Amino acid sequence: MNLRPKLMLAFLTLIIIPMIGLGIFSFISSENLQEKKYSEQTEITLKAIGGNISYFFRELDQLSNGNVISAEVQDTLKQSDLPIDDPGALIRINQAEKDMSRILFQHPAVSFVVLYASNGTMFRSYRNDPTTFRPISFADLRKHALYDDVISLGGKPLWIGPYEQKELTGVEPPLFTMMRVVKDMESFNDLGIMVMQYKTEEVSSMLKAFQNPEAESPGARYFILNSEGLIMLDSNKEWDGNSINSYTSSTPQSTQNYESSRMKFGGVDSLVSSYQLDRGGWILLSVQSWNSLTNENVRLVQWIGMITLFGLLSAILFNVFFVNRVAKSIIKVVRKMRLVEQGLLDIRITAQGKDETVLLASSFNSMVERIGGLLTEVRREQERKQHAELMLMQAQIKPHFLFNTLESINALAAQNEGGKIMLMVRRLSNLLRTSMHHSEEIGIYQEIEHVRSYLEIQKYRFEELFSYEIEVEESVLSYNILKLTLQPLVENSIQHGFDGYEDGQGIISIKVFTEAHHIVLMVSDNGIGMSTDTLQRLNEGYSPSRKAGNEAELGERRGLGLRNVADRLRIHYGPGFGMMICSSEGYGTVIRCAIGKRRGDSDDGQSAVSG
Repeated sequence: MNLRPKLMLAFLTLIIIPMIGLGIFSFISSENLQEKKYSEQTEITLKAIGGNISYFFRELDQLSNGNVISAEVQDTLKQSDLPIDDPGALIRINQAEKDMSRILFQHPAVSFVVLYASNGTMFRSYRNDPTTFRPISFADLRKHALYDDVISLGGKPLWIGPYEQKELTGVEPPLFTMMRVVKDMESFNDLGIMVMQYKTEEVSSMLKAFQNPEAESPGARYFILNSEGLIMLDSNKEWDGNSINSYTSSTPQSTQNYESSRMKFGGVDSLVSSYQLDRGGWILLSVQSWNSLTNENVRLVQWIGMITLFGLLSAILFNVFFVNRVAKSIIKVVRKMRLVEQGLLDIRITAQGKDETVLLASSFNSMVERIGGLLTEVRREQERKQHAELMLMQAQIKPHFLFNTLESINALAAQNEGGKIMLMVRRLSNLLRTSMHHSEEIGIYQEIEHVRSYLEIQKYRFEELFSYEIEVEESVLSYNILKLTLQPLVENSIQHGFDGYEDGQGIISIKVFTEAHHIVLMVSDNGIGMSTDTLQRLNEGYSPSRKAGNEAELGERRGLGLRNVADRLRIHYGPGFGMMICSSEGYGTVIRCAIGKRRGDSDDGQSAVSG
């Protein structure tokens, strides 16, 4: 993909889409904050309504507690053991029911009172208000599922909401029903069952009071549910007796304390909040239309839209007037780069301005110049490598050295020195075998044997002009080395270091050992040393512009040469390795070579050295 489509894709992905996402995120965050705010407000409202309802029922519980220990209830149930066919029983029942009427006027919500004596006698008292409780016989009451629950409470009241237990409490009008056991105040034995019904108007008025448009939660609708989701009271009196599951897929009836969430209720997006009442698992439910809550959010949404639109417009202008210009500059560099790939290294870029595009153009120009310089250096390095290889070939066959050695063998033959002839021939064959080896690398043990043979031959030729010592760590014998590395260094000491020395004065020392990441070869002598000019010439190396004849003459006269050894080591092993020369006139010369570790055949090496 080209740069322009990439920039356009990046512009859409990193600017346009994030800005749209930011607008959406801001809107959703605003919605969530509003939901949290109204949820907290609704919790306060529901706790207030729940407190009023709880107070209402606690008040009824206290009145009921006073009634079960009153003389009207206690005496009535104790004297109910008279036979039903007793002529005075009917009179006594009527009198008891008249006395019970006092209970009806203790609270305006009381609508109906029924007492069941343990022998089945029923006593009733009620207002002129309509009632719904069906006064069934005591025997039928004992068969009802609620009877065992009432007995298990041991005198505590059991509350039944409107539309619960319809077969017992009826339906219209909706009333609250309370059932409880009446115990004898002296013996605490069960005397009977008391059933009371209460009007719902007072609770409904509490719910209506909080629907006032000037209240904290305007437009809210309230419900009282039982634990099964039955709507016992609706503040709008529309869904009484229906199941809450018909209007929402949620289950607010399972609320443990307080819950609030946004959901569909009756097909309308609403904030639904539920609060657990302290009465029989009943739930107080609040439903508020979300649109009625978020009227004030419209202006915020408009501001968010305007800010998002302004940001998008700014981003587009930025892309047109700035990003597009940078893209053009980069594309221009890319086109020039393709020409450079084709080998046109004289390409340059002209740029105007003071920003980074000018720096990019300057860097491109510098890079092209650097590439040209590196190519020139590579060519020069290749020429040096070829030169070193040429010198290596010249060093493999040195006529003067070979002729002198053969003359020495001829002289030994004239003297009938058969043992020395055999030794000289073996040393010469070892030299020729190593020089003509087909591989560029040989084992260190082979290189050591090669230089030992060379030293032995030279000692005979120069009539014991020098002595030598070789120290090699056994651990290095398993590694390889670039062939003909040590022989030119030793040759330098013999031909130039011992000039003017008498017999036996020259000493050559060869040490080979390992360090952390490389192998070290040390060749030192006690010769006449080198002058500062000589060392400088060695460090500067040779010039590729020299004539081939001069180079051949130099190779014939001095062998491979110290500088050529240094070049071969650096080219073969890399810039981290090579040769270092320390010398001073009159103090001898020390040459240190560092090469990389490359494995060879350790077993053959040890046997060859020991042989």
